[in-house]
Amino acid sequence: MGRVVEIGGSRMGNFLWFQRNPLDFLDKVRELGEVVSLRSSRSRPSYVVNSPDFIRDILATKERSFRKGRSSKILGITLGEGVLTAEGSNHDRQRRTMMPAFHTQKIAGYADTIARYTEGAVHLWENGTERLISEDMMDLTLKMIMKTMFGTEIGREADVLGDSVDICIDYSARKLMSPIFIPPSLPTPGNIKHRRALHLLNDTVYALIAKAKEDDEREDMLALLLSIRDEETGNRLADKEIRDQILTILIAGHETTANALSWTWYLLSQHPEAEAKFHTELDAVLGDGLPTFEDVGRLTYTHQIIQESLRLYPPAWTILREANEAVEMGGEMFAAHSTMIISPYAAHRNPAFFEKPAEFIPERFAGDSLKTLPRFAYFPFGGGSRSCIGSSFAMMEAAIVLAVVGRRYRLVLADNHHPIEPEPLISLRIKNGLRMSIRKRGRS
Repeated sequence: MGRVVEIGGSRMGNFLWFQRNPLDFLDKVRELGEVVSLRSSRSRPSYVVNSPDFIRDILATKERSFRKGRSSKILGITLGEGVLTAEGSNHDRQRRTMMPAFHTQKIAGYADTIARYTEGAVHLWENGTERLISEDMMDLTLKMIMKTMFGTEIGREADVLGDSVDICIDYSARKLMSPIFIPPSLPTPGNIKHRRALHLLNDTVYALIAKAKEDDEREDMLALLLSIRDEETGNRLADKEIRDQILTILIAGHETTANALSWTWYLLSQHPEAEAKFHTELDAVLGDGLPTFEDVGRLTYTHQIIQESLRLYPPAWTILREANEAVEMGGEMFAAHSTMIISPYAAHRNPAFFEKPAEFIPERFAGDSLKTLPRFAYFPFGGGSRSCIGSSFAMMEAAIVLAVVGRRYRLVLADNHHPIEPEPLISLRIKNGLRMSIRKRGRS
C-alpha cells in the first residue's frame, strides 16, 4: 500500500473548506495519512505532507530539490529579495553574511535592551485596568527589533510604522490564500493601500541606512550590512539589498514573536497551575531584579511554557515548497512543479507523537523529551538551511518579556471577551486581538 492517499470530496468543496478554515482543513487532512493528494491539476499536483520523514526530506535532506516558489514571489512584493524570499545560492550567501548578527555573543548583548524596554512598557500599566495585550506585544517587539538590530529608538511613530506593517501582512496573506494572482501594478484598492504603506516603510528604512552611513561607531545589524562586500565583485551591498534585509527582519522579526507572546499569555491565563509554577520560578531565579542573559538559561519552566505555546500555536502555521524536479521520497515519486503544503500547526497536534495533543502541558518538554521525538514532529522554526535565522534571538526575547511582565503582574482574560480564535495570516494571530486585565502581583 502506498504512502500517498487521495482526499475525498469534490475539489471545489475542499478548496472552499480550506478558504473558510485552513487550520481545521489541515488538521483534519492530517488524520488521512502521511501524504495526502489534493487531486489538483496534473501539471502542478498539490499535497499536504504530514509525515515527519517526508517533511525532513523536503526541508532538510532533499531541500535542494525544492524552492519556496509562489510564497516567495508574493512576499517579495513587500520584502524584495531578502533572506526570507531569496532562493538557491543567493539565499545561502545572504544567510552566511547575516549569521554573525545572531551568534550567541551578539544575542547576549541584546538581553539588557529587551529587559529595559519591557520594564519601561509595563511600568506604565495600571493595576485593574484592561489592555489590548496583542497590540502591546506588537508595539513592544517592534520597538525592540528597531533598537537591537538597527540601533534606532522609535516613539510615537511606532503606531504609524506598525499600521503599515499590518497592511503589508494582510495584503500578503490575502494574495497567498487567493487562487488568482492580481499584479501589484494594477490600481485596485488593495494594491493602492499596500503601495502607500510600503512607501512609508521604504522611507523609514532608507532614512535608517543614510543615518547609519554617517556613524562609524555602531555595531548593530545595520552596521554589519553596511560592511559586507559581495563575494564575487568585492563591492559593498547596494542600498536596495540592505533595504530588503532590514524590511525582512523588521516585519518577520517582530510579528512572529509578538503573536507567540500573545498566545502564551492567553494559555497561561487559562491554566492557573502552570501560571503558578511560572511565577514561582520567576521569584526564585530573579528575586526583585530584571532578567539577564545568564538568567534566561535558568528559566527552564518558562522555556517549557514557550515551547508548548509554539507547539499549539506556531506563528509559522504553514510552510510551502515547490519541487524543482522530479524527486523520490519514502519510496514515492513526486513530479516536478508539485506543491507541498506542510503545517506545523497540524503536525504539532498529532496524537502519534503528543499525548493529549490539544491540551497545554508545558511539562511535556521537560528534560530531554524532545530527543525522543522524530526530528520533524516538532518544528516551530522550520528546518534545514531555511530554518528561522533568528530563532535563538526570538526564544531569548520571549523568555525575557515573559519574565519581566510575570514578575510584576498576572494577566487575566477580560470579562466578556470574544471567543479566542486563531487567525491564520502570514503569522498565526489571535482574531480580533487579546484583551486582558492587569493584576499586580505585589512585587516591586
